[in-house]
Amino acid sequence: MMETKKVLTRENIPTEELTTVVEKLYKGIRLKYTEVYYLDFSVNEETENVDKNLKEKYFTKTQMERNMKALKNAYLIAKGAAAPKEIIDFRLKYHISASTLSIILGFSKNTISNIENEGITSLSTGRLIKMCIENKKIIYDYVQLCDLIDNEKKEEISKRLMVENT
Repeated sequence: MMETKKVLTRENIPTEELTTVVEKLYKGIRLKYTEVYYLDFSVNEETENVDKNLKEKYFTKTQMERNMKALKNAYLIAKGAAAPKEIIDFRLKYHISASTLSIILGFSKNTISNIENEGITSLSTGRLIKMCIENKKIIYDYVQLCDLIDNEKKEEISKRLMVENT
């Protein structure tokens, strides 16, 4: 379980970072993603009076960046990119490490790990991964064509890919 992050309120009191699933229309597509925020006392923007009886959502700069990344990730997945969870599930099912899958697909060693932890960064990369994990023939061919893994490892991976219902 992930530990809850703390955020300082305007009175420098630590408070919990909260999450909620939001639904937004973005570029004509209805998307759902998890947004992070914290609660603090409401402020009247005109009078600058703080209402200690009412709390509302606020976002730190880091939270806004994370929320924008989550929105972009949801958009790319809606446009056909593989979701990080799909990639993880595929790797676990076929016992392929993130670095090995990266190398098989022709990416730098850490690409798959970065995508799994931080989300999809480009539509073309996400779509290529989606095609490969949904069509074992494509990933099988990429394994055979990969010069950066030895023949024994190629054979092991190929056998696991060709076994049905693993």
